[in-house]
Amino acid sequence: MKSLAHILIFSLLISLVISNSALANITRYQTPFEQAQWSFQGNLFSCQIEHKIEGFGNIKLKALPGEKLSLVLSADWLNADGATSSIQVVSPSWKNNSDDVFAEAKLFWHGNVATGQQNINPFLEALEQGLAWQADIKPKHSSHYRVNSSPVNTKQVANKFRLCRYQLLPKPFSYVRSLALYFPSGSSEITADHEADLNAIVRYVQADPSITQILVDAHADSSGERLANLVLSKDRADEIASRLVELGISVKMIQARHHGARSPKVSNNTLSGRDTNRRVSVRLIKSPLNSVAVSPKEVNHDSE
Repeated sequence: MKSLAHILIFSLLISLVISNSALANITRYQTPFEQAQWSFQGNLFSCQIEHKIEGFGNIKLKALPGEKLSLVLSADWLNADGATSSIQVVSPSWKNNSDDVFAEAKLFWHGNVATGQQNINPFLEALEQGLAWQADIKPKHSSHYRVNSSPVNTKQVANKFRLCRYQLLPKPFSYVRSLALYFPSGSSEITADHEADLNAIVRYVQADPSITQILVDAHADSSGERLANLVLSKDRADEIASRLVELGISVKMIQARHHGARSPKVSNNTLSGRDTNRRVSVRLIKSPLNSVAVSPKEVNHDSE
């Protein structure tokens, strides 16, 4: 029995030594509290909170139109391409229960930048509650790094970020730049789906002064007579153009055209093909000069 007890005690000591050794091999990065800063910048096109981490790089919380929140960790000197890191919401280091984990997400490395979009909302809430972010980075064939945020004066930037996110455009330019609105056979009536897309187009055009023209091209499938299809496509073009004007777009910006069944996107020989061809395409044209010379309208821009 004594021999067994000795073995157990010896095993425990070995475990403690290994555990302490592993902890000792972790290189930690955290900006001293007296130097810690959180900055916010945002407009209708994006919202961002940034925190610089001394000796390592920075970490950002980003929101873009129509996308999930993103958490981005950037390293000034570390390339961890292909690695996956965990990032957690934890108690600040001065609290006794500093080992508590309140939320966790994964960051995926591409070069010196790691990004995650799953389960990120708790990290914004953590800023409001005075909690910290902690990332563990274990690149292949390299050391173990631990990066901690400094949760100082975070509530105000979190509030600004929430307001900015609420005011974001509903969709980015990549979505509204070229849209196809589909219609039932014989119909030119605007649907709820059309309405949502038209509102997104109008919001974007009103926010971005580099948009100089909106092209509206209406089509029909090959069912029915040629002249009837031409009239139907004109009705569709007129409905979309009129609704854009009602929503606030200058009529001078809109060029509406109708093509009947002359320009099918796919073959009209199948039902699905005819469904695809009954459409109105809406395209936004940017002025290269204005897009360089004019910056987007700002919602807010502050640092803490």
